[in-house]
Amino acid sequence: MEHLLNVLDTVVRVPEQDLPDAFRADRLLLYRDANDAFRDLLLGKFGRLPLGFPPDWVYESAFGESFRQSLQQRTEHSPLVDLRDTDIEQERDMLTEQLGRNPSDEELVIYLNHPGDALKTMKFVEDFGDPNLLPLDLWFEGLVPGRELNFTDSNDKPHVMSIIHISEKDSQGISQVHYTLNGEIFTHPVKVAKATGREPEQLELVDKENPYHAGAPSKVDLGVMYVRPGDVFSKGDELFNITIMKQEMAVLSTVDGIVKRVLKFADYKNDKKMVSVHEGELIVELGPVPRTCPGCGYPVTGEDFQFCPQCSQRLHGE
Repeated sequence: MEHLLNVLDTVVRVPEQDLPDAFRADRLLLYRDANDAFRDLLLGKFGRLPLGFPPDWVYESAFGESFRQSLQQRTEHSPLVDLRDTDIEQERDMLTEQLGRNPSDEELVIYLNHPGDALKTMKFVEDFGDPNLLPLDLWFEGLVPGRELNFTDSNDKPHVMSIIHISEKDSQGISQVHYTLNGEIFTHPVKVAKATGREPEQLELVDKENPYHAGAPSKVDLGVMYVRPGDVFSKGDELFNITIMKQEMAVLSTVDGIVKRVLKFADYKNDKKMVSVHEGELIVELGPVPRTCPGCGYPVTGEDFQFCPQCSQRLHGE
């Protein structure tokens, strides 16, 4: 690592014509393990770079032997140009439906910037009051077991809270917090450390050789699932939508077939919630259509169908 930092410092300070051959070779190691988001940045997919494109050796480092092809793919066309204007009133109606009341202008602005986090905060305040009214020291130190806290929420309601016990973290890095609030006892799990043991459920991974497996190319957020088990689709149809580094990407089917299983589901357009997915995790399992109607070629998904649901012709073997 120290050597690479020295290489980076040297290539920044020393003019290209004066750079020693050893540094010319070693600088290609700097971005060799760059992720796809960095490569997309170099290609201009996130918009025009304010200082212009970097020198060609950066592309050779990031893309390897195919770097000349990447140089031809660069664009200064900003994706922001193609974004449609936000329908403010439509967004206000969606927020009103989520909250069950008319939002304030301030709440709408916060929602437009960070929809998912804004909804969580607004509903938290409705349930528990404004957390900004807590004593300042609690934000930095937390509430320790045995200390009693008397406070008034944003609705001027008085509350009494105390921590009874905080358990040791388990293999998943979770501690159980036992506390009282207004005389009632509650228990809440809190993530306090990284997991040290195996996950309770092993992730089902994509078989890269199986064209009927659709999964996550990296650690992403699943935004919208467009298919359900039993759906028939064609090659090129969109199965689901994911977000990588704030960039949305559609995942398309590479084959014709039928949806066998949907392992993760999300509907961000309606509930403003993203679902985290691990790299290589299987999201949708597809499969070939079991049979088609010999008359019209319509896919018949039900095993007990005696007649084609499209043309009503009796199916062979029934």
